[in-house]
Amino acid sequence: MINGVMTLSGAWHKLRDDPILRFLIVALSFYGMATFEGPLMSIKTINALSHYTDWTIGHVHSGALGWVGLITMGTLYYMIPRLFGQQKMYSVPAIEVHFWTATVGIVLYISAMWIAGVMQGLMWRAINTDGTLTYTFVEGVKATWPFYVVRLVGGLMYLAGMLVMAWNTWMTVAQGRVVQVAVPMPQAA
Repeated sequence: MINGVMTLSGAWHKLRDDPILRFLIVALSFYGMATFEGPLMSIKTINALSHYTDWTIGHVHSGALGWVGLITMGTLYYMIPRLFGQQKMYSVPAIEVHFWTATVGIVLYISAMWIAGVMQGLMWRAINTDGTLTYTFVEGVKATWPFYVVRLVGGLMYLAGMLVMAWNTWMTVAQGRVVQVAVPMPQAA
């Protein structure tokens, strides 16, 4: 992550104007967050709370949707116009819309899973004085269902951003032409 941030260090002034660069820098932020959280969750006392809960689901999705998803989207937004002989994507404002819906969607999704996971872990560890569990499994599900609704909203926002990207890609490709590049063959010795 530090290498990525340092690579982009000369381009911070472009963050205001370049939505593709925003995809890349926010992806690096999610990468850093996920790679910090993974070892944190391996600490015995934290693992005792987080294991088998939705916290783990939130952690995995911060890496998958945040790091892998956003870096892939930013890369595709950079490459697609060049592959089809265009200067830029069909709609730069659509890239902005995609960035913000995807980012807010990811934050809603993973935050809901983190909170639900901590709640589950605490409820599953609660024990009465006679040694029985304080909460049943059904009570745990009832307590976390609002967070599943927030997770659904976040996931739908992320999906909506992908639909915006699909439309923008279609329009860019429809206006362009395939660029053919001659690759020189190596000379035999």
